[in-house]
Amino acid sequence: MKVAAVTELKNKLSHYLRMVARGETVTVLDRGKPVAQITPLAVPDEGLRRLAAEGVVRLPVRPVPRDFWKRRLPHSSASVSEALAEERADRVG
Repeated sequence: MKVAAVTELKNKLSHYLRMVARGETVTVLDRGKPVAQITPLAVPDEGLRRLAAEGVVRLPVRPVPRDFWKRRLPHSSASVSEALAEERADRVG
């Protein structure tokens, strides 16, 4: 949990909001006394937010493109087994 005085919070609000977005809680002090807490909004996937706060995963910075799930996968003229055999041939020698 992070702590910030009111004046520091005002001067660096964007910084503290990014921290909250990553899942951290900020306690606001007024003349040295805690007066408020800024916490992330509760979301259905709280576990993912917790992992992001721990640095295990990174949350997306922008939404997935609309056509993402409709995109065609690239196709190769070689088969997987041929590519694997070719790769392994480099190791044997």
